[in-house]
Amino acid sequence: MIYRFKFEKRDEVKYIGHLDTMRTFTRCIKKTNLPIKFSTGFNPRVQLSFALPLAVGVTSDSEYFDLELNGNMEAEEVLNELSKTLPEGFKLLECSKEENPKSLMSLVKEAIYEYTLILDIEDTNVAKQEIEKALEAKEINIEKAGKSGKEEIINIRPLIIDTDITALNYNTIILKVHCLAGSKSNLNPNYIISFIKNLFGEEKLEDYNIHRSNLILS
Repeated sequence: MIYRFKFEKRDEVKYIGHLDTMRTFTRCIKKTNLPIKFSTGFNPRVQLSFALPLAVGVTSDSEYFDLELNGNMEAEEVLNELSKTLPEGFKLLECSKEENPKSLMSLVKEAIYEYTLILDIEDTNVAKQEIEKALEAKEINIEKAGKSGKEEIINIRPLIIDTDITALNYNTIILKVHCLAGSKSNLNPNYIISFIKNLFGEEKLEDYNIHRSNLILS
């Protein structure tokens, strides 16, 4: 039986990369009394698969993974058993049984990221207007490292579905970005930070935080 989990990744573990996250969950699963199903072969592994990897430094309350177990247990019982072993910073939110499910990665279509931007700027309302105007452009070009190591220019505008911007006090802006995500089309959340740095100058962005508030499955 396949069990699908939704979980949080909080500040305490946001600098743990995807591979180490997988290793952490594998170790925790092995500590439980669950009837774990292992792969066959010389080096048997826990049958565990994750949805879209989360970039290092990004928090989330909408992450998913599938775990295959022998037998048929109640989803709540499985969730409670695994929750006992997880370290601080990870929290299981939901668990459901999935019969003959499609792979998680193939189901990922969209995501919503929330950016808290601390800008060295006198008027956040003016900054908000500048961001709104820049996002209305037909092209939003940023530089990224290509496979050869050379910088290349990419247009991220087609990857952005919708945005919402709120100007707060203390030079703070909240930017929400609803974007394409998954194996076919995916907006790296750090590209938005590059966009902000290009717009205001790198020295004007004093600090920022990125949070994935929703990973949308088809």
